[in-house]
Amino acid sequence: MKPEDHDLFITRTMNVTRDQIWKAWSDPKILEQWWCPKPWTVKDVNMELRPGGASQMVMCGPEGEEMPQNGCIVYVKEKECIVISDCMEKDWRPTGSSFMTAIITMKDCPGGVEYSAIVKHKNEEDKKKHEEMGFHAGWGQVFEQLEEIAGGL
Repeated sequence: MKPEDHDLFITRTMNVTRDQIWKAWSDPKILEQWWCPKPWTVKDVNMELRPGGASQMVMCGPEGEEMPQNGCIVYVKEKECIVISDCMEKDWRPTGSSFMTAIITMKDCPGGVEYSAIVKHKNEEDKKKHEEMGFHAGWGQVFEQLEEIAGGL
């Protein structure tokens, strides 16, 4: 899959295995260690890696901010692809609003795993808002944190 209009894209080669990445995604206590760029943290993680499963957590900022994140796992191919959207919650319940759908892919490559994200937005305004929020720097930092945590598993 390739990025299109209204999409943001980021990719990295990580010196880890897909097994390690999958473990970092599938264990809530491990996911808490890498999910958002520090100094932000997450709590109350519920990540059900199955179609229709929950993708829920609360992002916590350094000033005490709390941002609930409620979404749905749309598609999963173990150790290869995870698709998450905030247009639905667990068991396909519509939310009435949406900001993005993220398509995460993992594939073996020289040097480890090519780990990529295409983040789809409904319009250019949402894409620009996400860019202004620091998409590339933030997601880049999260990719680095994931590689570090996964490498120790």
